[in-house]
Amino acid sequence: MKKTLTFKTLRGNNYLYSPAKNQFLLCHPIIPFLFLFERNGGDIDAWISSVQKNKIIDLPPYGLFPLTEIRHQRKKYRFLKKHHYFDSPPEINLNSKLSPERIIDNITTIKQVIFETTEDCNLSCTYCTYSKFYINKQRGKKKFNIPDAKKTLEYILNKRNPDHKELMISFYGGEPLKNFPFIKEIVEFLESGYKPTFSFKYNLTTNGLLLNRYASFLSKYSFDISISLDGDEKANSFRRLKNDKPSFTHVIRNTDYLKANYPEYFDEKVSFITVLHNKNSQAEVHRFFQSRYGKVPMVSGINTSNVNEQFREEFKQTFLSGISRDDQAPDHMHEMFLRHPVVREIADTLEKYSGFVYRSPRQLLARGSHRFDAKSYLPSATCLPFSIRVFLAADGSILPCEHISRIFEIGQIKNHEVIIDPDAIARDFNHYFEKIRPLCERCYRADNCKECVFNTRIETGDPFCEYFLDETSFARYFSQQFSTIELDYPLYLRIIDDAFREEK
Repeated sequence: MKKTLTFKTLRGNNYLYSPAKNQFLLCHPIIPFLFLFERNGGDIDAWISSVQKNKIIDLPPYGLFPLTEIRHQRKKYRFLKKHHYFDSPPEINLNSKLSPERIIDNITTIKQVIFETTEDCNLSCTYCTYSKFYINKQRGKKKFNIPDAKKTLEYILNKRNPDHKELMISFYGGEPLKNFPFIKEIVEFLESGYKPTFSFKYNLTTNGLLLNRYASFLSKYSFDISISLDGDEKANSFRRLKNDKPSFTHVIRNTDYLKANYPEYFDEKVSFITVLHNKNSQAEVHRFFQSRYGKVPMVSGINTSNVNEQFREEFKQTFLSGISRDDQAPDHMHEMFLRHPVVREIADTLEKYSGFVYRSPRQLLARGSHRFDAKSYLPSATCLPFSIRVFLAADGSILPCEHISRIFEIGQIKNHEVIIDPDAIARDFNHYFEKIRPLCERCYRADNCKECVFNTRIETGDPFCEYFLDETSFARYFSQQFSTIELDYPLYLRIIDDAFREEK
């Protein structure tokens, strides 16, 4: 059961967080002392009577205080207690089950279909998920079968809810442009056969080595392009050609070509994806892309899921040892703002836990009711199958998304037939949720979870979640967020002004 938390910032300020009220309170240090004293079985009135001969009372670790001040703060403590500030909220109900009917309905409204156009790649990146460092099976050279792709699209579009006309079609790899004939065929198949009944948007994740060759086609169909690039030449040094030479100059040449020959398209449709490791940093990456292309990349940490235990220590030494810590400089946080992970965390904390951010009129009208109602929830923050996207692998495997191991397939494409068994999918997912539920039930962030069940070693008998927070670590988490706020109050004001503003 969640309890009221007390935490202290680097500046020495004391706060309470009430899960029952979903509010923070800046308070006198005597308040958390009295709360913890009573929670541990102490009788406040009896204790004050026993020390009333002393004018100054030592309250470790909070300090020395006059007895008169303690009595004054006791009144405030009683007021808070009277108004249920220290109550524990009802437990969040994590006993929901995924039904086959929900899966069938999700297929009719799916937002994105991702094709692995080919397993083949013209790079041999050191940190590739198909390298020795990961447990994924070895990458082959399979290409997605065009008739199977068309059959799968027909399966999805024939079941599609007519109110959901827009569908995103994404091409992934390997390097997707190594199977450009597939991309061209699929785009023309959809454009000629399913418009204007449906509206299609296209995107592509590429390493950039073939961009110049197919730029005209990509521009014609307004592809959103994400180019994988980790920064300057040193930062990008883990991204290697097949001959183990650096790929940087080749990618930059093609990117510059696209920018020079299709400037409007480049400005509107081209973005960058960057992996952070020990050869770059958030600040360096940001400066590189801003100065060269006027863009801010999408940044993520190196993938630490499914690491092969045999190479775990080498993995840490190769990619994580000596990693830069210059990313929390105030000027850098202001420059990147909500793209900076620390700023995002603060905004997320304020939205989820301050009790003063409402994303809809319904939330505002219901603000008096408790946020933990009788509704049951699924453990973790896992996207339900087909609720957002589906990943179609070149070998015929159907997966919930492109980021998880092939061992979690939810269907297959065989002999031009799409095989999806909603009952089996629901059974498997509910089994995973059952395994992670005991951990989620002890987590203070279960109602605002950020982790996918497939990143928790759920295939083992000992699931682990890096986002798990017990009472102590949750208090520490709040302390970090509020310490940053107190040290950079203008940043806090900017978050309040800009992060939650309704978009027109």
